[in-house]
Amino acid sequence: MKRSMLCTVMMAVFLLFSGVSCKKDTEFSETVLLPEEEVIIDVENTIVIPADFDWTTIPDEYKDAVWDIQFDFDLNAATIVLPEGVTLYFTGGSLSNGTVTGDGTSTIVSKTKYQVFEGIDLAGTFVEEQYLMPYWFGAIMNGITDDRDVFVETLAQAHAVTARVMVDKDIFLDVEQTGTKSIFLEDNTWIEGKNDANIIINNLLSPAFYMVLSKNLVFKNITLLWDNQYDASLVSFSNINSLNLTSLKDYMNRSKNVVFNSSYPIFRGPTSFYAIISIEAAEKVVFSEVKFVAKGDTADKFIPWGIKFKEQYIANQTVTDNSGETAVSNDIVFTNVVMDGVIMGIQGIVQNFKSDGLKSYRYTDSQKIDGSYLGNFDGSVYQFPPPHLIYLNNDNSNEHITKNIEITNTIDLGEYVGVEKVRLTKKINSGYCNSLKLVEQQENVYVNNYKSYRRDGIADIGDLNNSVIRNLYSESTTAIFDQSVKYCSLRFVGEGMENTIFENIIIKDNSDVAEIYPMDFMSGDNIIWDNIQVYVKDLNTDDSGFFGIFGSNNTIVNSGLSIENHSSTELYRGVVYHETETLENGANNHYEVTVNGWRNISEDCYGNSCRMLFANESNTNENYAKVIDVSNNFITEQINSLKSDLWTRSEIVDLGQGNSQKLTINIPAGFMVKNISANTIENLTNQVTIGTSSFFKDNLMGAVSKSTGVVTKLLNEVTAINSDRSIYLYSDIGFQNKGKILVSLELTRVSEYY
Repeated sequence: MKRSMLCTVMMAVFLLFSGVSCKKDTEFSETVLLPEEEVIIDVENTIVIPADFDWTTIPDEYKDAVWDIQFDFDLNAATIVLPEGVTLYFTGGSLSNGTVTGDGTSTIVSKTKYQVFEGIDLAGTFVEEQYLMPYWFGAIMNGITDDRDVFVETLAQAHAVTARVMVDKDIFLDVEQTGTKSIFLEDNTWIEGKNDANIIINNLLSPAFYMVLSKNLVFKNITLLWDNQYDASLVSFSNINSLNLTSLKDYMNRSKNVVFNSSYPIFRGPTSFYAIISIEAAEKVVFSEVKFVAKGDTADKFIPWGIKFKEQYIANQTVTDNSGETAVSNDIVFTNVVMDGVIMGIQGIVQNFKSDGLKSYRYTDSQKIDGSYLGNFDGSVYQFPPPHLIYLNNDNSNEHITKNIEITNTIDLGEYVGVEKVRLTKKINSGYCNSLKLVEQQENVYVNNYKSYRRDGIADIGDLNNSVIRNLYSESTTAIFDQSVKYCSLRFVGEGMENTIFENIIIKDNSDVAEIYPMDFMSGDNIIWDNIQVYVKDLNTDDSGFFGIFGSNNTIVNSGLSIENHSSTELYRGVVYHETETLENGANNHYEVTVNGWRNISEDCYGNSCRMLFANESNTNENYAKVIDVSNNFITEQINSLKSDLWTRSEIVDLGQGNSQKLTINIPAGFMVKNISANTIENLTNQVTIGTSSFFKDNLMGAVSKSTGVVTKLLNEVTAINSDRSIYLYSDIGFQNKGKILVSLELTRVSEYY
């Protein structure tokens, strides 16, 4: 009977024939071991294989049947070809010393967790989705005993018959020894877990697993539990490099027919050998419901590296003097992957990569338990690259770029463990541990719904082309860094982005005092920022602004900055900022930005207002920008090279004694009055006018309403005065301590450039 038929037969747990021992009678209720299902054996088609069975002569009536194997059989090096529809059902027996060949309809099932194959080679093909268990080949699977060699054999047997490997109990693989214990995964490898099982590994200076030029690989529903301690003071890697490259070279020569003539496989730095999995020009790889978890609780016991993507020489060629055809990993899918206790998460060059549902918990930077040797610092260089949850770049490739990337529904909880200090920023390989790094030239990148709570920030973004970044949320603390290097939460590090959209982004800086803006300006053309919202508690910065895209045909709309407190005493602080080239030559740029919580500009509206460096007077191109300072009712607008301000100033005046009363608000030098309104809130005793001096008592308004109501006057002054003008309320008869008026002025200022 075929496996698919067996899985659908809903019968009571069967009783075996009378040859079953008493020991096996106690096992009737145990579940037959197949993934996610209970397999019920068809009693009518079950044959107990007798102890004297001749495996070389199989009767015709044994096809389409379940073979109940209760005894131990030595096949004497024979090759056995199973008839059609046979299920090898082990209930107490085993096979040894021979080859068992399936015909495509054969199935293997074991009722209990013991070794059923010894010195057996599987051949041919078995039913689709046939699973092999490591304990069938002798694995102890107690989470303590080293089962590496048996696991490798299980993988080999599965590869031989295109079967899958099921891990339903904890298994320990001792892969610590440098350059000799890495496990190379061949085409069609499928490793799946069940019962919350862990693959416990201890790789340190060599990958636990390699996927090199292999295709169709799956890790599913399994936890890779890392149990070791790295040495952050290690700064000499020569032996590590040699041992690992030799191992990789031998494998590629043996399995991929790559001949190295005065060459080695592509090398991308010694620390990349820390990776649990090194994926080198592999194709069609799936990680589904896979967890990378550090067993230890301290930073020195975290996983140094989760996954490394690397360019590699392709199969069937001779590589001479490090010259040959290369490829990068392609068609990689991550679904609901977890990183918990990982330093460098996913790094390298890759194409057609999809990640959905990635979740990160604990993270850190490389260090010893006391926090020393942060970043593997050797006195002048940080030997360990700045780590991130996702770090995609071109990895020094001369032939390939990272492209066709889709990263969705990611959450980085940012649970930092380790010393609070960060790397010194002026050392080589400095940097920091923000969550997402997409740098160098990349094409067709899509990021959607990415949340980061790392103190270090959310992202570094490089030269993307034809890309979309939307629905980002970040809470970080810029105050942990040396402010001179501007390590903001969302940082743009490229030289020219193209045709890319940034949409629905929230960046919050949780620093008590932020000395830099938590977001950076960028360079590029045909870029859109739509609904970018930045939040700061206390801003004390000398920055010139961050709303700026250095280039042409760029748009910033529906975006804003919100500040709880603005403590900076620096004058002429900016919000919109362009460098010299864009100031002089930028074209078709359109910005609309709103600012909430900017400092009070009343005492110095020039030095304290939101400065906008957008386009010089020499720039003859079409450009438009507007900054709305909500707190000060101040709008700065620039159309091409003409810049103008509109400032609405208001004051409620309680009238006292006397014939004149000076307002707190004024008309600063350079401003003109566009219009004025007076709202009488409480009735007046006598007629009131508004003017700028005793000589001009009514030049702003000739008569305020004596009863409650509003009077508005359009002035449209066309000449600015080069000095401040005070504003007065006048009454020839006197105010007589009665009346309340709300005075509002719209002031304008126009300049070619300032």
